[in-house]
Amino acid sequence: MKTKFILSAAAFGLVAFSGMAQTGINSGTKCGHGADSVACVQNLSLLGQYGKQGDFASAVGPWTQAYENCPASHVSIYQYGPKIVAWQISQEKDAVKKAQLLDKLMGVYDNRMKYFSNMKKYGKPYILGRKAIDYVTYVDPVKDPLKEKAYKWLAEAIELGGESNEVGVFQQYFLLADDMYKKNPNGFKEQYINDYLMITPMLTNRGNSGVAKDSVYGNMKTIVDVMFAKSGAAQCKDLDNIYGKQLAAKKDDKDFMKMVLALYSIADCEESDVYFKASDYMYKIEPSASAARGLAVQAYNNKEYSRAIEYFSNAISMETNNGDKSNLYMKIAAVYNKLGNYSKARSAAQSALSHNSANSNAYILIAHLYAQHCSSISDDPILQKTAYWAAVDKLERAKAVDPSCSANVNKMISGYKANFPPSSELFMRGIKSGASYTVPGWIGETTKVR
Repeated sequence: MKTKFILSAAAFGLVAFSGMAQTGINSGTKCGHGADSVACVQNLSLLGQYGKQGDFASAVGPWTQAYENCPASHVSIYQYGPKIVAWQISQEKDAVKKAQLLDKLMGVYDNRMKYFSNMKKYGKPYILGRKAIDYVTYVDPVKDPLKEKAYKWLAEAIELGGESNEVGVFQQYFLLADDMYKKNPNGFKEQYINDYLMITPMLTNRGNSGVAKDSVYGNMKTIVDVMFAKSGAAQCKDLDNIYGKQLAAKKDDKDFMKMVLALYSIADCEESDVYFKASDYMYKIEPSASAARGLAVQAYNNKEYSRAIEYFSNAISMETNNGDKSNLYMKIAAVYNKLGNYSKARSAAQSALSHNSANSNAYILIAHLYAQHCSSISDDPILQKTAYWAAVDKLERAKAVDPSCSANVNKMISGYKANFPPSSELFMRGIKSGASYTVPGWIGETTKVR
């Protein structure tokens, strides 16, 4: 009986010890129990020590133990894990083993989502984004040239996290979308356009947050705009085919109309009937600068010039961007020029300059007005030619504010100088070279005698 008691006690002790020493993965706890709990804490400590030093060779052991035995214990397992596995991939030469390590890396992100997806800043969108970027970095391009898995993960990250995502998420998403469009321009065009329209407002909003470090989002918006423009996806006829049939059904959908107007503006398709219809619907829903601009262009094309000026003026009153206001004033100037009201055309161009002093087109337009309509300033054909002095002054200003226009402007200056009044004729009128002179008539500019 004594022997049996001793055996039973020994058996009980084994059961008790096994209950105290259990890994976190087996017990469903963060660190496990007993000796395994102690081992988990020790491995986490070593992981943090080696991880901070960037000593991934030494970090592999404790990280593996913590990852396999107590994966829910601490987020540091997943902060250092991708770096450690990436280091392993960089050391591996065998293609099969590299592929296995990539699977392991993806599993690390999956486990992070399993255990730590509810973190406020580094939750599921963040994890999906990092997972996708690492996949793109390490996947064999021959096996997955389009990287569609990563594209889907990034799409989900953006859907869930919006503009809170890292800027690299938006960059990688559109790079993949751009590549997929190039590989399948007909089948992927509509999705590609929708991708562009989805991410650009987010980049704009984040870029305009007022936080200095968020300027990278504004820079990325510019890069995405350039990529989209170069893609050729936004051809007017293609946009008409995609959105024209949707307008009537969505005539009360403000967000949809805003999107259409923005896209047509970017694609320079503001002469399209679809653009005009969208402008009309949008103006009825909620008057806006973009909708008023569309209606103004339509009115101009229909030779309803007074109506065009009215809508352009309405657009200016609702526009908040000074650069866009400047461009709208230039359109009003063009209408007045069409009507033969040169004074009001110049006034509109001057208003354009008041909102954007670097608008070289405004100076060029004023110079054009002076040169083309000089006959209206005087009955004296010699004095009429003094308008060319003022015109050249404006062209010199255009070059000063915008050097990129110099080549074209220099050609205009050369032509205008050929029309300067002869010195002999000026002498007969008591006008001396180098003196200050006010051009007569509606021009009224003070310039220098040449």
